[in-house]
Amino acid sequence: MTARWSTTKTKRPRVAALGLNESQLEAIRPYCGDLRPAHTVEAYLQRYSWSETDVVVASRPDRLEIDAGVHLITMGQVSLGFRHPIFDRPPPEFRELVRMDERNRERELSISLQCLPMYWDLAEQLVNELSAAELPPPTVVATDAGELLRQPLVVTSIDNPVALRLQWADRDWGERPAAAGVDTIALFLPEVSDLSQWFRAFLADISVFDPERVPEPPGRLGDLSAWYTPEESALAERLAEIERKMERLRDEHAQVEEELVRARNVADASVRRAIWNDGDELVAAVCGILEEIGFTVVEMDQGKQPNEAKHEDLRLTLADRPGWEAIVEIKGYGKGVKTNHARQVRMHRDHYQSERGREPDLTLWVVNPHREMDPSIRPDPDNNFEDTAQIVGAVCVLTTDLYQQWRLVKQGMRRSVDVAQQLIEAETGLWRPSPLSSSG
Repeated sequence: MTARWSTTKTKRPRVAALGLNESQLEAIRPYCGDLRPAHTVEAYLQRYSWSETDVVVASRPDRLEIDAGVHLITMGQVSLGFRHPIFDRPPPEFRELVRMDERNRERELSISLQCLPMYWDLAEQLVNELSAAELPPPTVVATDAGELLRQPLVVTSIDNPVALRLQWADRDWGERPAAAGVDTIALFLPEVSDLSQWFRAFLADISVFDPERVPEPPGRLGDLSAWYTPEESALAERLAEIERKMERLRDEHAQVEEELVRARNVADASVRRAIWNDGDELVAAVCGILEEIGFTVVEMDQGKQPNEAKHEDLRLTLADRPGWEAIVEIKGYGKGVKTNHARQVRMHRDHYQSERGREPDLTLWVVNPHREMDPSIRPDPDNNFEDTAQIVGAVCVLTTDLYQQWRLVKQGMRRSVDVAQQLIEAETGLWRPSPLSSSG
């Protein structure tokens, strides 16, 4: 089987966008390798798998349950649990890990001392926005976080987190084990005005220790092209042209692959029957090859009644050789050639001589031995077979040799007249076509 060229290219990060509106989708799109919008987890899992998801972005998720090996960022009201199956036990009820508590009455907010530097500017902006709001913000409660690392970004006056970062060490959870040494991050935010920059910072956070899922830290700008240097612009255009060429090549590859399949099916149903078949299909295939080599072919038993005497399978003539005529008997074999079939070849020669008053100019015994084997490894006929062909005055032709000569003719590497001449001049016994180099 022909090796396939893989056209699949994984673009990272692969982002499940759950419940996001159009403006939120557009905000994170520049940073996503593969953005996958869905209204719910159930809708997402109908098309994708957690094992091929890098990041989840969810807006106001209620009873959200995801695989524990996927990075997560949420906005607004949240109720979250992780899938943590236990071997040989039934699936547990939904176990809430994180939720938003709206009972908070504290309005004075500050940046937490545990806030990571990459979030400082955004945390300051969030403090200003929430402090100006009419209502106090909800706080994030990790109800079943166990030993998870909790890092508040923004806190109330008594240190209740309004924005919280959770991190836990790698462990075998969910559909796939997390990569060894790779932690999982979850970021819980209230409604934010600049999702684009929060998401960029979140990906930069992940890329530090999980470069497989976020291969490159995101740039500082969503649309970098407007701020490219001339060198960056030139390289970006070269890259875009390469990608366009690759897309054209992928399309062309798929089209040619389909054409190859169709051509293979046509060949199997026509000329390549000379390699695999016996009986009438083998006769039809050999007849077609001999005609394309340049012979005029007559099928001798065509139209005969079942009780009429059988002739040889084919008779050949040549337009440029008046009076020249050959007879052809064709046999296919599951194993080696049956030498007792030589009697049939001799009988057809004798019948021709009694009918025409002379022997045929050429007697071809065309055989397809070991027809169920790969033709590249079929054993050669033994000496006993060649001696038998000589005794009955026949030139024995392997269908595999005949097919290969036809193939060279169709490829323009050998002239049909040269192949026909080799057959006309062949000595009795096994036909051995001359090497390609000798035909010029």
